[in-house]
Amino acid sequence: MDFAYLGLALSLLLLVIPLIIFRHLKVKLTKQLLISFGRMIVQLSLVGLWLSFLFESKYAWLTFLWVLVMIFNAVLILRGRIKFQRKILTPIFLTSILVSTVIIMPWIIFVAVRPEPFFSASFIIPVYGMVLGNSMNGMALALERFESNLSGNWKAYTTRLSLGASLWEAALPAFRQALQASLLPQLLNIAAMGIVSLPGMMSGQILGGTSPIVAIKYQMMLMSAVFSAVTLTDYIAIRLYLRRRFDRFYLPKK
Repeated sequence: MDFAYLGLALSLLLLVIPLIIFRHLKVKLTKQLLISFGRMIVQLSLVGLWLSFLFESKYAWLTFLWVLVMIFNAVLILRGRIKFQRKILTPIFLTSILVSTVIIMPWIIFVAVRPEPFFSASFIIPVYGMVLGNSMNGMALALERFESNLSGNWKAYTTRLSLGASLWEAALPAFRQALQASLLPQLLNIAAMGIVSLPGMMSGQILGGTSPIVAIKYQMMLMSAVFSAVTLTDYIAIRLYLRRRFDRFYLPKK
């Protein structure tokens, strides 16, 4: 189901509500709101034109090229978000995302769904976009929580080392807490699906005229892929970070 551009313009008028509240409370977010939505409109318009061409071209190499562009931009966003240990994080981001991608996406494409054709851009790009976006956010949260847990419990870490623990054993409590902090919002979101909320992919398919049963199957597939990818990405990222963060004496590198 499509709707007119006039309807889109009218929907954007809803932003008057937060603008009024910002003005009433003298919250300095008006400029940021206008810039953010302006960027969104421009970026989505350009991406919409590009994806329309990509979906119609049916060239597998263009699909792979766009996947690489998505990964590259995810790494850039992560670099901008995380402020600590930035020198060692770029290869960690890239390795974690690539390993997760190579494991999760082929399983979805060749085993679970088997779209026709296999490298259909209209299937791979939306699915991978949601997998990558969630993996990126989960990894950032996990690494931030891991670093803060280590820094905030440094005495406990060094005590475990002095008692003969290995680096892995000494850092394991912080590892567990970071992974739990990253995955718990995902699990709560999954538990609420169906009754409390209809997720984006499912809602989009239903609005597009797809049978609710088919939309539900796709959503279940997607959430399995997303949660597995987030868990794997977090695990790899923290393990790599742990190896590069400390020297052979288990002391933090400067």
